[in-house]
Amino acid sequence: MPNDAGVIVKIILSAISALFVAGIVVVVVGALLIATGSPNTCTDREITPVSAVVAAELDERWDVFSAEAAAAAASIDITESEATSRARQYIEDKDMPLEDLRVYFCDDGKAQLAGKVESVGIDFVATGHLEIGAQIVVVLDSIDVGNLPGFVTDGFFDLLLDDDDRMLELDEHLLAARSPTD
Repeated sequence: MPNDAGVIVKIILSAISALFVAGIVVVVVGALLIATGSPNTCTDREITPVSAVVAAELDERWDVFSAEAAAAAASIDITESEATSRARQYIEDKDMPLEDLRVYFCDDGKAQLAGKVESVGIDFVATGHLEIGAQIVVVLDSIDVGNLPGFVTDGFFDLLLDDDDRMLELDEHLLAARSPTD
């Protein structure tokens, strides 16, 4: 019987060692996938001009839109250049470690925020959409990082963020959103 116990202990230790090695391999492969490559965006359009001046102009137009919308139906068109400029201004104001931000309006009605995490140089693309209803929210649909498969990053963010954390409420009362092809 003592011999059988030794075999069982060896099998258990071998299984634990194999799981440990497999865990290290998964972490190393994951790190390589994150650090290499860049996730694809819905388009490869170049966004210009991008500047603090463009962001300030959008802020001024938004204030006018907001005042008009409080009184009656109003509309505002926002370009990728304006959205990108404003996103960069917001990131700078909040001192967030992101760089090379770009906002894309996709043909399917969604929008993407693409950029790089400054300190580690990891590329990302976050995809979301506006949900028009009793409350207007920006919904985060997915985040792609480096070359990691989408199901990995989606699963990771599903664990970290519940549905409420994946939404950002807007103060404005919106009735509809137009796609860039409208």
